[in-house]
Parts: sequence; structure tokens; C-alpha cells
Amino acid sequence: MSGLLRAATSPLRRAPRTTRLAAGAGALGLVLSAGLVPLPCPLLFLTGFDCPFCGGSRMLGALLHGDLARAVDLNAFALVVVLPVAVLFLIASARQEVRGIPSPWLVGRPGRWAANAVLAAAVVWGVVRNLPGFEALRA
Repeated sequence: MSGLLRAATSPLRRAPRTTRLAAGAGALGLVLSAGLVPLPCPLLFLTGFDCPFCGGSRMLGALLHGDLARAVDLNAFALVVVLPVAVLFLIASARQEVRGIPSPWLVGRPGRWAANAVLAAAVVWGVVRNLPGFEALRA
């Protein structure tokens, strides 16, 4: 019985849920980037400061229309860091689900390092883009 319980709670058994969640987040990003549902940023609404992801959905919309310069102008951080990390996460989750082998960067020390690096970069970007003199970085 303990073998069945352990198999049911292993990371491999949770992979389909992770892949569906990542795919759903990507679909939500596409809907927001199309401008069908205007969703204001809660941090911008409450404080007047841009969050690290402000302009990200508009950046995705510009990218889908082939306007790379506008995409960089709207949110370079989301284009250079968030979008590739999201795509890599979705690919790694799907590979784990299909092949049954856990991806080494999703778990353990490499996963923690990657998550902390992205979080630190988001914090730095969020602070820098709100500093006086960096108005060009605001969405």
C-alpha cells in the first residue's frame, strides 16, 4: 500500500497538473495580449508604481504582431527573462509528462537557483524601472 501511495504523490504523477496549469497561464497571457480582457495591474492601481511585469501582456501582443521594437519598449524584462523561462518550464513539464523522466532543473538545487535568480532579477527590474530618470523603462 505504501508503494501505491508513494507513486500517487510522486512528482511524476503531479506533472500533468503542472503542464495544464502552465498551458492555462499561457492561454491567459494570449487572451490578455489580444486586449479582449483589459486587466489592470493591482500594484500600479494601488501604489502608482509599475510592477516588474507591467506591460507584459501588451508586450506579448506586440510580439505576436511581429513588432519586436514595440515589445522591447513595453517590457524588455518580460521579453528577455519571463517569456523564455515560461516556455522552458512548459517544455520541461511536457517532456516530464510524456517521457516520464523528471527534468533536473525543475527540482532540487538547480530549480531553487533558477527560481531565486528569476525572482532576484524581477525585484531588481521592478526597482530600477521605478527610479527617477528611468521613465523610459515604464510601460
